[in-house]
Amino acid sequence: MSSDKPRNRTARLTAGAASAALLVTAVTVTAQGASAAPDRGPGYTLHTITQKVSLTGSGPADQTLSAVEYQPSHARVKGVQVMIPGVTYDHRYFDLKTNRGWISQAREAAKDGWITVAVDRLGTGDSSSPAADQLNGTTHSAAVHQLITRLRSDHRGLPIALVGHSMGSVVAIQEAASYKDVDAVVVTGFMHHAGSGGLLFNAAMHPAAEDAAFAGRAIPDGSLTTRDGMRHTFYWPFNADLSTVQADDKVKQIATLGEFTSFEDEQSHNTYGKDVNVPVLSLVGQHDGLYFDPADLNTTLKAETAAYSASPDVDVKSIPGAGHDLALQRNAASTTTIVNKWLSRKL
Repeated sequence: MSSDKPRNRTARLTAGAASAALLVTAVTVTAQGASAAPDRGPGYTLHTITQKVSLTGSGPADQTLSAVEYQPSHARVKGVQVMIPGVTYDHRYFDLKTNRGWISQAREAAKDGWITVAVDRLGTGDSSSPAADQLNGTTHSAAVHQLITRLRSDHRGLPIALVGHSMGSVVAIQEAASYKDVDAVVVTGFMHHAGSGGLLFNAAMHPAAEDAAFAGRAIPDGSLTTRDGMRHTFYWPFNADLSTVQADDKVKQIATLGEFTSFEDEQSHNTYGKDVNVPVLSLVGQHDGLYFDPADLNTTLKAETAAYSASPDVDVKSIPGAGHDLALQRNAASTTTIVNKWLSRKL
């Protein structure tokens, strides 16, 4: 996708999976400066930002939320896209280095004029890893809300959109419905409907503590990850680059039962989608069996619009030649273009 060279119930658990038993009453965040000097690429710069997060609201801000911010260096700035990955992913879902180069929705959006902020959800990447029973949709959406508060201050006057994938889409939906602090929501790799592909996803998961990729690391009890070599189940195989799938597997992250619970709750009961009151774009891969079987595609797409009944403007589209991981298929650039153009029109 990027031209830089060197170059989402048993049958309803998905790669972007769902939420939690422990409700968190509040999150407080202390903003900190960029943690590293900016790196530069053609048309953008990037740097890491961090925040200190309290999970209890009244307790100590003893957790760290990390994100990578990509800023346009040539194009006129249009707004901010906050990108939230799904379970078993960190920010690298939106910015993956393979042995053939970068495949990066974040960098491409920055070159198009968007400040992009790709988040390491708590429990992933460079963010803190609290106990697994503390990680759920409520925790994540509260943390993202505090990040948005900071971004509103850092980038005054710019519109802010949430761009989620799978479980990250569930977080985006819950955040937008709960806090009313964003201007648009882009939902990718998630629908309020389940297909038989969820069974395959379940089979691909196992305890993270048993996975060689996490040997020697302190893994919270109850954490899950994909089995070795199973990342290909997130792709439409006839439009996937092997180098991308291999790179994806090498940077896989952990997931929690609480996250899966939240995902299922939104998928089955539309807990928050009905309260999103800003424009919504929903994109799903034409071959994403997690949400529909092939004959059900058109019916499912039409029904999805009703999930966002409070939104003034809902667009639902499928991406040809794509499975679950829209941002990592060979035609990922087409998804990025659709997102960027839609946001330019709505914001």
